[in-house]
Amino acid sequence: MATKSRPVLFFRTALFAVAFALTSVVFGAYMRISEARLGCPDGPACAAQPTTPAAAQSVHAANSANGRAWKDTLARYIAGTLGLLLVRLAVLGWQMRRRPGQQVLIPASTLVLVFGLTIIGIVTIDLQSKPLVMMIQLLGNLLVLALLWWIVLREQRLFRSVAVTPLTRRLRWRAAVSLVIGMVAITLGGWSMVNHAALACPDFPTCQGAYWPSVDFGDGLLRWTFEGLGYDRTELGLSAAAAIHIAHRAAALIAALYLGWFSLHLLRVGIQDAVCRYGLLLLVMLSFAIAFGIMESVGGLPLLLGVTHNAVAALLLLTLVTVYHVLRAPPRGSR
Repeated sequence: MATKSRPVLFFRTALFAVAFALTSVVFGAYMRISEARLGCPDGPACAAQPTTPAAAQSVHAANSANGRAWKDTLARYIAGTLGLLLVRLAVLGWQMRRRPGQQVLIPASTLVLVFGLTIIGIVTIDLQSKPLVMMIQLLGNLLVLALLWWIVLREQRLFRSVAVTPLTRRLRWRAAVSLVIGMVAITLGGWSMVNHAALACPDFPTCQGAYWPSVDFGDGLLRWTFEGLGYDRTELGLSAAAAIHIAHRAAALIAALYLGWFSLHLLRVGIQDAVCRYGLLLLVMLSFAIAFGIMESVGGLPLLLGVTHNAVAALLLLTLVTVYHVLRAPPRGSR
């Protein structure tokens, strides 16, 4: 009986780990956005300045404030709990390694990834406010979240892989393209967040009152390549910050068009293979991501909308992973 209960315990542990990983991503967004709001009390007026918004220049002072202590402490508790769950998950996977279809490599790899992110955090403890360090942590946390959700998808029975048909073969690569496009848009959104670049474009669909403002993509998107971890957002000009945000808007527009088309395509052709519901799910999550992104821009980066936008983006990533999961060929030994 103990042996039979292990798969259930493995699934529940993975589910709890997903919850804590999602909490870590959302709380990390809260920490970054709450810092950004400290230096922009005038909202859209920040864009009238010739240099990058004051929020980017106030982060160092904010990091040393007592108000950040409780945030760091809570973030460490969340990360510590997630680490313990991953250790338990990896141990359970190894103990059940002889079970058909049992996942061993992915839980172990996820644990190694989290351990690596922890080491990076310790080594770069004095550089935690640097955009490049924050971006590494953000992308690492998103990858951990996606891997844990993949483990859950392999164990649960609600989102099962559909039968292999000519239609699902055609849809499979489109789902992969959707996942890549969505991840690119989320990555550029993260780069905009860690640079507090949203404050450079306080209006929508225009930016600083123009559809194509003065932008410097080289300074905004490539400067870190020769400055490394020393790259500092406080040295960005307004044109560089605007370039980062414009790049995110362009990627988001491409993602909206392609993912919107793909979700409608799933609704139209997926009835016979029971995949139309995933088209509806993708369309709903995409609509929420677009809506909150627009409201965040026109609202002057309010904390609640900013955090919600990041949470919805993470859920959109999980939705794309789910769609790809159900369209791929069922793994050998699947139950």
